Amino acid sequence: MSESSTRILQVARHEYRAALRSRALTVLLVILVTATAVSVFVSATDYASQLAEYDAYRAAAQAQGLTRIAPSPLAVLSLLRGAFEYMEIIGAIIAITLGYLSVSRERTNRTLPLLRSRPLTGTELATGSFLGALGIFTTLIAATAAVGVVALGTIGHDWISPPQTLRLTLACVAALLYLSAFYCLGAIATAKVKVPANGLLIALGIWLLVVLILPQIGDTLDADNQLPGGLFQALGLNHDGEVAVLTHFTGYERVRTGIEEASLAKHFERFAFAMSDVKERYRPYGLPWLLNETRNDIGWLLAYATVLFLGLRRTLTRQQPIPTGGIS
Repeated sequence: MSESSTRILQVARHEYRAALRSRALTVLLVILVTATAVSVFVSATDYASQLAEYDAYRAAAQAQGLTRIAPSPLAVLSLLRGAFEYMEIIGAIIAITLGYLSVSRERTNRTLPLLRSRPLTGTELATGSFLGALGIFTTLIAATAAVGVVALGTIGHDWISPPQTLRLTLACVAALLYLSAFYCLGAIATAKVKVPANGLLIALGIWLLVVLILPQIGDTLDADNQLPGGLFQALGLNHDGEVAVLTHFTGYERVRTGIEEASLAKHFERFAFAMSDVKERYRPYGLPWLLNETRNDIGWLLAYATVLFLGLRRTLTRQQPIPTGGIS
């Protein structure tokens, strides 16, 4: 392993351990996991009741000799909707806070305890810090998903299948990209200002815009949201029928879609909801179709994460190298 790779891994380990020691970050992590657990618990309790009713209906139908029984309308993964929504909002705040703490901590201490031999370049610092943040996010997402899955199985009495596990894993990967983008945003904003707290405020202002304001505007302008349960469902139109109708409103849809495209949160929400059966119109389709349908959203997530990481590397590279061998 090269000396540069060794330093990058040392920075990543330092970032991971420092994040675990942060009280502010720990409080946010506990809030997210607790909110997820409560949300899934409530949903799973109601789901168990509905599942019992369907099982009773199926048993009665079989007892009467019926061979064609309606399939269950329930979708166990859809109970994780609250978990993804909390990840979308609280998770983004956690990522921004981690980016802020990473830069402000090193600006204050100007030292990385494990590095002694030579200066640390901006690229190495950016890459190592980013990898450390990914480690934190992976731990957080895995813990959240585990809590959700166990609650679904023990409380909802319906363990997810291997294909559902694969789709949940893909949704978790999307969450990882989503959080990493906000981490870079928080770190860039903090590194570019003299007062770190101002950088945190700037990043939270951008979070407010892309997570809460832009998606709300897009949802308000969405024709399908004009009636409870969906306009197209009320009209009895499937996905193809919806597409056919919208071709007559291309200008309007282009403007509305453009607003939503600017929202990183909307892309994460679309992909995660498609993978977890939250939207009923996606439930009849298999994974290949879902991936093709949401390729634009996962593409935007990758693009945002890549561009912001490059921006972080550029920002830290322009700063003076951090001397090693300081106070630990």
